[in-house]
Formats: sequence, structure tokens, C-alpha cells
Amino acid sequence: MYEKRRLERHTLSASLEVYDLDKGCHLGRVVDLHTEGLMLLSDQPIVLFKRYALQVSLPMTLNGMSDFYLDAESLWHRESIAGGQHWTGMHFVELPEDARKCIEKMVASR
Repeated sequence: MYEKRRLERHTLSASLEVYDLDKGCHLGRVVDLHTEGLMLLSDQPIVLFKRYALQVSLPMTLNGMSDFYLDAESLWHRESIAGGQHWTGMHFVELPEDARKCIEKMVASR
């Protein structure tokens, strides 16, 4: 299978909860991430090729922040083997500098 990914995925030990700011609801949690995107695990399927305004809540304060905001587009998804949960690949469309710094710090410290 051809890999389009240029950056290594980094699995996180801490749980990062993700919220859809447009709908005001919990979307899922980050499974892995890098500075260009993330993989989300959710209970509901995510609409593909849609742009989302996201809030990512951190389990700790990092760079003086307890959460950060970004825009991402959903590019692919699949249902988990056991069923009932969904994996979704999301690419960052807009990543503010403060969010980028948080991600870089999380990736470097793992």
C-alpha cells in the first residue's frame, strides 16, 4: 500500500479530547498526531472531506495553554475491527503558531 504520509505518526500516552466548535459537541480523541494532522477515534462516523473548527483539550498545561484551536479536514475513515468506533484521518488546514508549538512539544517529549 502506498503511503502518502511524509511525517512520522506519534502515538500519545495522554488523552487529548477533541470538540467540534461549530456543533458544540465532543468529536472524539486523538490517537496519534504530527504537525500536519491527526488520527481521531470517535463513537460516530465523521463526515468526509469536511472542514472542522476544532478545540483540542490537553490533560495538562503546556506552553501556558490547557487547550488549542485549529481547522482540519477529514480525509479518510474506517470502522474499527470490533465495530462501534471509527478511525478518521484529519489534515490541518489552519494551524496557529501556538497550537503548532504545543504539538511539537508533545511529539518531542514522547
